[in-house]
Amino acid sequence: MSWWEAVGLMLAPGGVIVIAVGGLIERTRRENNRDHAKNSKLLESIDRKVDHVSTRMDDHIEWHLDQGGKR
Repeated sequence: MSWWEAVGLMLAPGGVIVIAVGGLIERTRRENNRDHAKNSKLLESIDRKVDHVSTRMDDHIEWHLDQGGKR
């Protein structure tokens, strides 16, 4: 076996590992982006619901203040 063949045999597994790790990183990045998009939509939904509850509470508090102790 020549010196170059020996070097090739040593470097080949390293190349395979680099490709495998690169693929894993790419898949993880795609999943991360997808998860961020889902969470962003969920947070927007929660924000709308909280705003709605806040408005309802403000209206309810105003109603009580308008009653002014009436029974």
